[in-house]
Amino acid sequence: MMDRKTLLAIGLSFLIFVGWQKFYIEPRTPRPQLVAQTTAAPNEMPAPNTVSPAGTTTPSSPALTGPTETFEFATQISKGKINDRGEIFTAWQLTAYQKSLSDKTPIDLESVAPLSENQVNFAFDSQDLAYLSKVKGKVEKTADGYRWSYDDEQISLVKMFSFAADRPYVTMKVDAQFKKTAPKNAFLTLNQNKTKDDHEEQDRQMLVYNNGSIERKHVKDISSVEDVPGPIGWVGVQSRYFLVSAVPSAPKGRGLLQNAGVDAARVGLSLPVQGSAFTEEFKIYFGPKETVLLNQVDPTLTHTIDLGFFGVVAMPILKFMKWLHVYLGNWGLAIIILTLAIKLVTFPLTYKSMISMKKMAALQPEIEKIRTKYKDDKEALNRELMTYMRTNGYNPISGCFPMLIQMPVFFALYRVLYSSIELYQSPFFFWIKDLSLKDPFYVTPVILTGVMFLQQKMTPNTISDPVQAKMMQWMPVFFGVLMINLPAGLTLYMLVNAIASIVQQVFINRKLKTLPAPATATA
Repeated sequence: MMDRKTLLAIGLSFLIFVGWQKFYIEPRTPRPQLVAQTTAAPNEMPAPNTVSPAGTTTPSSPALTGPTETFEFATQISKGKINDRGEIFTAWQLTAYQKSLSDKTPIDLESVAPLSENQVNFAFDSQDLAYLSKVKGKVEKTADGYRWSYDDEQISLVKMFSFAADRPYVTMKVDAQFKKTAPKNAFLTLNQNKTKDDHEEQDRQMLVYNNGSIERKHVKDISSVEDVPGPIGWVGVQSRYFLVSAVPSAPKGRGLLQNAGVDAARVGLSLPVQGSAFTEEFKIYFGPKETVLLNQVDPTLTHTIDLGFFGVVAMPILKFMKWLHVYLGNWGLAIIILTLAIKLVTFPLTYKSMISMKKMAALQPEIEKIRTKYKDDKEALNRELMTYMRTNGYNPISGCFPMLIQMPVFFALYRVLYSSIELYQSPFFFWIKDLSLKDPFYVTPVILTGVMFLQQKMTPNTISDPVQAKMMQWMPVFFGVLMINLPAGLTLYMLVNAIASIVQQVFINRKLKTLPAPATATA
């Protein structure tokens, strides 16, 4: 247990923390609307699915006509299709994840990056090559994938796709030979639209990784073109649990974030074209934000798992929770044991804080007398209070400091339970079928509110200010309401933590009965 002022501070901090997490993507200022262009300036990405504008010449070739053919591929975690057009991937689905317990439709590329087609696009910044996004090429089967090729009087373009059952990503190698004027830049872009009534809106972000840090943007936060200096390690689009990313063979080029019209944007990797040829290889990953899989693609992709400011603390907690699950086979049980383990490790700090609180509660009557006596002399009041507390061996900091040390653990655990793909559609027991969603019947938030009221009654009262005391009375309701729409896994943690705190409180109260009575304040 903890001092009520400390609990109030932690509660307000938690409210701010969750409020930022949940609402910071809401519009703050109106965003200007830009119309997607068919060609791009050197610092802009060409729009996907475009053809040459009026007045330009498109090569007349039989390859531009005819029905579209599709070709299937499969990775370690997914299956999908490529076609013989300029689009890169279509119908890409994850084999082990579905949209919800009631909707058995597999998670697909559009679930993570909402767009009708062509979430992944490759283009050049030359107006004369804009038609390549729709051109019909020749597809041939190879030993490890497909070879897509197209040739006309302006360009010879080859895309080699390779995949395997033991790899979670697709490798795409682009080889272009320019027969006339070469473009200045090549772009690999990931596109995303904002949809209505999107419950994952706050977690959908466009990402650019550069030199150990991630630039994170939401669609509506991109007003024009934003240049991210290179070299760029990768670009990506993510939802709460899933990621689409493009990783070049080595960090290079620069990143671009560009508005693409009403509620639409794209993030891209811009690579310079040198001479009359261009060659680059990319790893295209579509899958869950799971550390083992991300490490197979590129270790830096693990930064997409947003564990917050206290990630250094959160990562060991996540690893320990995974270790528990190996033996328990239930993520809900893993959360319970993890919570109890953290309570046990932090018990010495809790015990020290409780000793301080008990002393403070015992000193409170005399402290009120001192406050009344010196209410018109602030300097004398502070001097007498410090003298009295020091005489009775009480340090005001000793009550708060142990709890402040625990706050990084508290926030780190919140991020772990909020962001972990391991909890996605993982059942606990009884009515809780998905720990990543809210409790459908609000049972755990209601029980949590009752347990916190009991916990509050057992806590020594060190607050004399009636306003603060009134706020503390409503703290359990505040936490209960806060937990209504948060993941059931997080609410389960809070409930187990509150029950364990009551048990600790009973034990500590018995130990503290022998504390000596405080001295009376001197005249």
